[in-house]
Amino acid sequence: MSNSGENLLDAVIVVVAYNEAERIDDCLNALLDQATTQTYQVTVVDDGSSDGTSDVVERIQASDSRLNLIRHNFNRGRGAARRTGQDASAARHIAFVDADIIVPRDWLQRCSDALSEYSAVSAVAIPDGDAAVLWRVSGATLRFRVGFTGITGNNVIFDADVLRNEPFETRHTLGEDFRLSQRLLRRGYKLKALDDLLVEHREAKRYGKTIHYMWEMGIDAATHPLEFRILRLPDITWGVWVLWCLISLLGAAVGWWTWLLGVLGVLVMTVGVSVLYTLSRFRFRPNPQRWVVCTFASFPFIIAYFVGRTWGIARLCDRRRRRAVWVRSEES
Repeated sequence: MSNSGENLLDAVIVVVAYNEAERIDDCLNALLDQATTQTYQVTVVDDGSSDGTSDVVERIQASDSRLNLIRHNFNRGRGAARRTGQDASAARHIAFVDADIIVPRDWLQRCSDALSEYSAVSAVAIPDGDAAVLWRVSGATLRFRVGFTGITGNNVIFDADVLRNEPFETRHTLGEDFRLSQRLLRRGYKLKALDDLLVEHREAKRYGKTIHYMWEMGIDAATHPLEFRILRLPDITWGVWVLWCLISLLGAAVGWWTWLLGVLGVLVMTVGVSVLYTLSRFRFRPNPQRWVVCTFASFPFIIAYFVGRTWGIARLCDRRRRRAVWVRSEES
């Protein structure tokens, strides 16, 4: 990655894709149709897809030389795929757009212009993150929401020098964008989400697969407070949930109340969290019935995420215990 040279592009947009054959053409067509004064290319990193994603890219590539394709022989995860795209990009700005994101025609120009004041810039995705599946299932009215970190990994553009100093880490398959944003904030970089610039999020993950994904997200998020010495709302909510569950089940175990009431206490707390989660992402009106459906649909997501976080903490503690035992054995 270099910042010198007369023929250096203004921007390279990296699209990380894994089994996105059904959606990536709309994403690429939107990226290749930008109304901008910027010189740019689009690079797709096919992270070991098995559904013909590369075939779709090659078909579009045949009619537009600005499109490039890089293939991984096997699925290496999002962190590695982003890093591959980053390392292959020679431009003043490097952007990342997920294959299920459709950007407006002024996305590149507006985000690039904002880099005169910021180190990384995003637009706001609608629907946001995991809420996309719930919106597809329920049809509830979305609430406008900007993420916790100021930028989002599903559409973001960086000053190339920033990524040279703080590159994507290849070892993370989840949460690589959150980790990068936290490292950038710690080093004093300014990040910005343009709240008047929206992109369309066409998340197509199946409901059952999303439950599993939330479990994996919970495991990954278990390390965040220790990694960055921060406490976010999800961390506090999980802590309160675990404490409530322990009190409910411990009370039943020692005979303060019945096991039925203990389990009911766990369910009531989880439903309460599900209600608050739904309120944070969807409006109750004008379709309260759809909002209620959304609340019930989010319940398994909350359970999967919290149980995943609990399992992640247990694994982390066991790993530390094993390391301590190993150290003591080496010292003796």
